[in-house]
Amino acid sequence: MLIQSTLCLAAQEIASIQTRYAKKGLTLSEVALCGAKEFIEWNHYPANDLVDEVSGYEFYYHAHSADEMLDDEHGHFHVFKRVGDSFHHIIGIALNQQGLPVRLFTTNQWVTGEKFISAELVLSKLRDFDMATKGRMAPVTRWISALTKLFFIEMEMLIINRDLKIARLENELGSREMALESKNHHVLTECKIDLLDRLSQHLLLVN
Repeated sequence: MLIQSTLCLAAQEIASIQTRYAKKGLTLSEVALCGAKEFIEWNHYPANDLVDEVSGYEFYYHAHSADEMLDDEHGHFHVFKRVGDSFHHIIGIALNQQGLPVRLFTTNQWVTGEKFISAELVLSKLRDFDMATKGRMAPVTRWISALTKLFFIEMEMLIINRDLKIARLENELGSREMALESKNHHVLTECKIDLLDRLSQHLLLVN
């Protein structure tokens, strides 16, 4: 479990970044498009993903077709850890039209083509998540890093339950491969989150 001071610092970082964008008339969901004039379904933003070459962490933002998107969701980040030629999905973070995170989720192997690893290994990468990049997307990188701390407990729960869901699907579908590649069960676990409520809890502690 993260110590209180870490959570407070994460809350301050997120509030600061979102406030600075708001003063410019921008939402985080708009910034996530990396300056693109059009938001095209399934395209990655940025096109080649945003990668921290030092840590191996990376992410991209995108959206599915309108009929697959939940109400009021604008798009979502997929966050990864790259190790050599392999990459592993850590968490998905969905934003609403106002640029606030509203849902966290995990996926099966079919979604990203990742090399699927155990929850224990994914959690070790989540605990160490610290991504740094330069340029216009640097604040978004810091925002995601802070969010993995502020909502670590929820992400941990989803990742642990992800493996339990895979085990159940393996029994139902007949093999682990079918569970990992099932298009009908591509989202394995998910939960809603309330950023403003979480920020108020931790920012009040430092006032």
